[in-house]
Amino acid sequence: MLALVNGKVFIKGRLIKANLILSKRIEKITKEKPAVDNTIDCSGKIIIPGLIDPHVHFRDPGQTYKEDWTSGSKAAAHGGVTTVLDMPNNVPPITTPERLKEKIEIAKKKSIVNFGLYFGIGPNNLETLGEVKNIVCGYKMFMCKSTGDLLLTDVKKQEHAFETVSKTEKVLAVHAETPEINEAAMKNKIEDLPESYANTKPPESEIKAIEKALSMTKVHDTKLHVVHLTTAGGIELIKNAKMQGLDVTTETCPHYLFFTKTNMREKKAFLAMKPPLRTKKDQAALWSAISAGTIDMISTDHAPHTTEEKSQSVWSAPGGVPGVETRAGLMIDAVNKRLLSFERFVEICCENPAKRFDIKERGFIEAGFFADITVVDMKKHYTIKTDNLYTKCGWSPFEGFKLKGCPVMTISEGKIIMEDGVVL
Repeated sequence: MLALVNGKVFIKGRLIKANLILSKRIEKITKEKPAVDNTIDCSGKIIIPGLIDPHVHFRDPGQTYKEDWTSGSKAAAHGGVTTVLDMPNNVPPITTPERLKEKIEIAKKKSIVNFGLYFGIGPNNLETLGEVKNIVCGYKMFMCKSTGDLLLTDVKKQEHAFETVSKTEKVLAVHAETPEINEAAMKNKIEDLPESYANTKPPESEIKAIEKALSMTKVHDTKLHVVHLTTAGGIELIKNAKMQGLDVTTETCPHYLFFTKTNMREKKAFLAMKPPLRTKKDQAALWSAISAGTIDMISTDHAPHTTEEKSQSVWSAPGGVPGVETRAGLMIDAVNKRLLSFERFVEICCENPAKRFDIKERGFIEAGFFADITVVDMKKHYTIKTDNLYTKCGWSPFEGFKLKGCPVMTISEGKIIMEDGVVL
């Protein structure tokens, strides 16, 4: 047994002074002094549910030189994350039941955090979606080009996919960009101007794709989740869809909240991603939508690439940035700066992902739930440094950010897996 004492515990939307007694599960929440030998004093700290990252790319199998389940899960633990949901962008992509089962076994052997896996939808595997419904957290559809055969642009097959996923009662996560708009926008490319990268994937590309996805959701009653939302126009579409009663959720990522496309002048391909960074106006709309509840969760889209790969031009470097271990610090710092409330932070990083993806008995602090816990120090000052990160890719777009507040302990099913910045 392990007891966390003298801390403030986040339970049902508020902070209360309480002690937790933990085994693999939360045995008891009490104000009495627990009679447990292994006791940790959490005075001055806040105890919250273990964070959930609903969108990561751990690259294993296929590209383990960038990341694998060992390094990726250690990075997650370092960032206070106890559950990750991993995307199917492997090499080859996870589009067959056999590849999915192989990946599950790899993750079981290597991961130090809880995990779920998405199944990729391609043009030729629609008949297998129901076969894997009991072993996936959801399905992923790319409406624009991605890895291998992870692309579905045929309208009839898209309709079939929405209908089929609806029958499984699982979530369909959609990367919403429009290939035709992106292709036409390549005329905006200026070779020596990195920020023009964003102009080759304009806001209309995301907006039109979201419109299309919402129309299919309405017809087939699919549980839709729009990943990495970036535009003010997309926010309005999702807000209106929710008002109409559609079953839709969305996420955005820290890189869209803390960078705009002008930052690419300095950081170049190290800030190249799909969809790209937007304007200050879009960024402000994202922050407002978080507070208003239109944006349901913050993911990281943790997409590690090597520094060698990202040192190429924005036109040839792979898109994506790492972030699974920096999200918590960035968002807690935002709480301290009053950009969002602490309650909202817990909702978007713990509770809402658990509810949306049906992650049972996690995401909340309740007696009987799994003892997935993150202990937070709201007052700790520190600087994000590459040397202190666990991701195998070895860099962060947030290098040098000075923050206040971070996770100081991560507990997964009653076991301490990170303490004071060190993964155990």
